[in-house]
Amino acid sequence: MKQDIAVLGLGIFGYRLATSLFKLGHSVLAVDKNPQIVDQIKEDVTEAVVADVTDHTVLVELSINKFDTVVLGMSNDFEQTILTLADLKKLEVKHIIAKANRKIHEEILFKVGADEVILPEREMAEKLAYKIDRPGIGEMLSIDSDIRLINVNVPEKFDGKTLKEIDLRQNYGLNAIMLKRKGEKAGFITTPEEVLRKDDELLVIGDKSSINKFLKKNK
Repeated sequence: MKQDIAVLGLGIFGYRLATSLFKLGHSVLAVDKNPQIVDQIKEDVTEAVVADVTDHTVLVELSINKFDTVVLGMSNDFEQTILTLADLKKLEVKHIIAKANRKIHEEILFKVGADEVILPEREMAEKLAYKIDRPGIGEMLSIDSDIRLINVNVPEKFDGKTLKEIDLRQNYGLNAIMLKRKGEKAGFITTPEEVLRKDDELLVIGDKSSINKFLKKNK
């Protein structure tokens, strides 16, 4: 569903987020006080504005409370991030996502009123750890603070067995959503009688501890 999203602060994180959301079909307002950055991004978002979002008047003029989600990407000056977040809460913004650089900042941002807090370095470190530990795994996506979607290669010991026999839910706390067979398009799993092959890939969902349990037992 198309959303109206404002990204405040266009560093590496904010810039990439804004352009990616626009490509996904959302209406995106990108804001930064650096005219050069705003000029660079203006063709890749719905609207790009040069402004200082730490100014209350600017937020009011942008009608910031009309957006479905506002992302605070300006984490270099933490004091200003806190003040802007507090201002967004006063303006009754529906949903606020803030970027943090440190764990202690994450805790503070939640206390001030952020609905979600992103620690990009932590997220990337976790993904890289999984890739190093299991070179065969694909992209891992965070659904919320604990739930993950991950693409895994079917272990050789599962070759020729059905999903019912493996019973991922009972044995690992995971649910299989999609199956991709070599040379074929990925498709949703519709029956537990699906027979797996060692070259297959499964898209599974579960919490972090369940995924870790599966990966450790099937290296």
